[in-house]
Amino acid sequence: MVNSVTLTRRHQFPMTITNPTKTEANMNLKPKHRPITWIMLFLLSLPVLSTPAPQYGDYWPTKSWKRKSLEDAGFDRAKFQKLLDYVWEDEGNHFSDAFVVIKDGYIVYEGYDRGYNPTKKHMFWSFSKSLTSTLIGAAIQKGYVDLKTKAVDYYPEMNREKARDVTMRHILNMSSGFKFYEENPVNIALSDSIFVYYSRSAYKDVALKVAKTKMKYAPDEQFNYGTHEAMFAMGILKKAMLKKTGSMKAYENFPWDALFDPLNMKSVVLERDLSKTFLGGSGGWGVATDYAKLGFLMLNDGVWEGKRILPKGWVKFATQTVAPALLKRESEDGQQRLNVESYGAMWWLNKKLKMNKQRPYPSAPDDLYQAMGFRGQTMGVIPSKGLIIVRMGSDGRKPKRKLKRDKMYKLLLSSMIEEGE
Repeated sequence: MVNSVTLTRRHQFPMTITNPTKTEANMNLKPKHRPITWIMLFLLSLPVLSTPAPQYGDYWPTKSWKRKSLEDAGFDRAKFQKLLDYVWEDEGNHFSDAFVVIKDGYIVYEGYDRGYNPTKKHMFWSFSKSLTSTLIGAAIQKGYVDLKTKAVDYYPEMNREKARDVTMRHILNMSSGFKFYEENPVNIALSDSIFVYYSRSAYKDVALKVAKTKMKYAPDEQFNYGTHEAMFAMGILKKAMLKKTGSMKAYENFPWDALFDPLNMKSVVLERDLSKTFLGGSGGWGVATDYAKLGFLMLNDGVWEGKRILPKGWVKFATQTVAPALLKRESEDGQQRLNVESYGAMWWLNKKLKMNKQRPYPSAPDDLYQAMGFRGQTMGVIPSKGLIIVRMGSDGRKPKRKLKRDKMYKLLLSSMIEEGE
């Protein structure tokens, strides 16, 4: 049993206190002698069933994360300190609120600042999109929808040119073709990502608002990152579940029944609109160590404690397969992607595209995938290193006010001690 002292930023490294293993006290009780029957012999002959170990690590962090020292996990302490100096710098260039590093299922560092602590919820912003992707995967595993599910089957407003062919796969790949500007290039206050939440025509039923949005492209013709896609995915799931179960409660409980409860992600909160659709684009809250469990689920191919939560092949589809619309283009049509990242199914990838000279994060391996959000929210998962990194922040919008993710990965990876060193 391990009790850990959770640190604020002033404590540069986590301390771990190990308690002696408890053993049953000798009560000097005399056992009652009973004859061993054939039933008892049969039961003793049965194999002991145990939960299969995860691919990464040697336990499941359902109840809580275990911890290791930096040295035991294979990190150079002095080099790791350089990473912390950057993440927690006080020069006002960026503002980190929580920072957690997990190696092979063990926390090696956990720190907080700016009033945050292990139990204070942080807004996910677009972390919520990767969460939505995972919930759709869980819904596919249970047979409620599939990647070929057509939006028009649940929203007749989509029965028009270009729109009628949109499927769940297009939505997850941010390639449906809607005319939508996540960030207005002239005035941020006029961004569609704001109006899709708060306008009079949207807040009662956000997914319906999306379904009525004008089409600019045919599905898969152009990648266009936007909050609307995740909202629409959750709206389609709601209607599909209502049709199959006849109960709105099944949808309302689904995130907890399918994902949050099995992983014991107790802190997670999801906002809804007035039609009870979960606001999957940006409406989530929770703590860093709970969100990290999502990363651990993905590391282990969608399996948790031996139970398959996501379909076989889902993790590869979502986190290692570039959206087809991005592969078709030699250059970008306007400011559609907002940055140079490649994209999977509501996860940011580290694959080199034709339109780019290098990977988005050259200091990290190409198997890196990330959940990312406004103000510097970052969860990076690096399967080849067994790493999960969660950084929650309150960065400004200007580039010089943002944490540089590539620099963070460079400092982190350079602190790992390679075999033979």
